[in-house]
Amino acid sequence: MSILSSLTLSDTAKRSVSADPVTNLRNKMLAALDHQIAAFNADQQNQPYFTYTEKWQLVDEATGRKERVKVQHPIRKMWFRDAADRILLELRFANKAVQIGGKSSIVVGTLDKLVPTLQTVKKAVVAGELDSVLKVVVESRKRSLKNVAAAANKAPKALK
Repeated sequence: MSILSSLTLSDTAKRSVSADPVTNLRNKMLAALDHQIAAFNADQQNQPYFTYTEKWQLVDEATGRKERVKVQHPIRKMWFRDAADRILLELRFANKAVQIGGKSSIVVGTLDKLVPTLQTVKKAVVAGELDSVLKVVVESRKRSLKNVAAAANKAPKALK
């Protein structure tokens, strides 16, 4: 009797962990809006607000040993003041401005209305009202990255 024959085998494979792409887009936008709310609250208390990611950093050049270190990234604010001193909110996704109804920003008015406006946008994201807009932004980003890669491949060998 072999060792493997003592095990119970199955045809079931592990399911893919990733959700459908639309859900991923919504989750990323919701996370960005949560960061904006937290950044606003920190800004009101004169505190900096950062997100953290991990990256590999070379610790010992002789041995080539690397360690994972936390790196802080400041949050770029999506809100700004215009010439009339109104607060406007420019939604950004994948480092591109999101056009809603052909407009590039949402008029908030005053700072005390910013968090409720962000909460309203979050509700719209959850309801799926921004799905088509987010898909357009992602597709345009994919096209531009593809164009950059194609241009890099066409560059003369001396420049590479």
